[in-house]
Amino acid sequence: MLIIGGGITGLQAAQNLSQVGIEVVLVEQSDQLGGNLKALGSTFPEGRGAPELIEKRINAINGSPQVTVVTEAEIASLAGEYARFTADLKTPGGKHAVESEAVIVATGFLPFNPIEMTHYGFGKHPDVITALELAGKIRDKKIVRNSEEKEPASVTFIQCVGSRDQSTHTYCSAFCCMYAVHMATIVRDQLPDCRVTILYMDLRTPFCAELIYEDARRRGVTFVRSKPAKIRTGTGNGHLTIQYEDTLDGALRFLDSEMVVLSIGAEPTYDTEKLAASLKVDCDESGFFRCDREPVFTKAKGVFIAGAASGPKDITTCLAEGSAAAAQAALLLKG
Repeated sequence: MLIIGGGITGLQAAQNLSQVGIEVVLVEQSDQLGGNLKALGSTFPEGRGAPELIEKRINAINGSPQVTVVTEAEIASLAGEYARFTADLKTPGGKHAVESEAVIVATGFLPFNPIEMTHYGFGKHPDVITALELAGKIRDKKIVRNSEEKEPASVTFIQCVGSRDQSTHTYCSAFCCMYAVHMATIVRDQLPDCRVTILYMDLRTPFCAELIYEDARRRGVTFVRSKPAKIRTGTGNGHLTIQYEDTLDGALRFLDSEMVVLSIGAEPTYDTEKLAASLKVDCDESGFFRCDREPVFTKAKGVFIAGAASGPKDITTCLAEGSAAAAQAALLLKG
């Protein structure tokens, strides 16, 4: 079994397959396993530590003779069909050929880069940061402004950056609202005197995440239904001034904030189209892998898509789909 992608979804699938005695080759393009989850400190909704989630699964596959892990690997070519796929891997140690009966694609997503959204000043003003950068500050318990290395008196989150937008991506990235609410409560915990505001288009916190939203309100996080227009250097007490439309009454308003956090969404990985063509599967209108039957089946027998490779998903769903892909692959291989 070939698993492409060593993030939390690929790790989950590899662990599950090894437990039923199926040999796995897990291929990861970076030098470390863990994917996007490596950047996080804690996860929503339970607040579990991201390193713990990763290390638990890495330890399990490292202790299994069924799993071979190949990092810093680029798939130079991939061809074949069930039950004989051949992948040529390009690694620092040379080229390697891997044959497998089936393939699980768990390539995840790329965090959206907001550098071209110039009205937000990202890349121009040091105190306009992405949620990923804030996650690192939270993990290190050092929430400070980049401009002065001082704790901010106010932090404002702007939602749907790179999502639900005709100029970037029209789809919802699914997890941004939930991680923003989660992070906002942590900022309040670490900086009790900090004013925390979330500017949102529509807040989407389904199921148990709604409890986190209610908890955030009780802890003093302010939620404003709005449409932010631009960020400029502040003229009042705040370091930055956010100009936005209050979409409840249509009024133009201004909010001073010492730190602005852009809640960025997800986009397909660079090699999605090439990999889809090699495996004879389709991509959807958003550029992610298309599942023929949800959640993990494709039109190609022996090819399964799991986790955020088929679109933005939270960690719980990625884990479930990693297990689902492993289960279906095992049924196919073992009959």
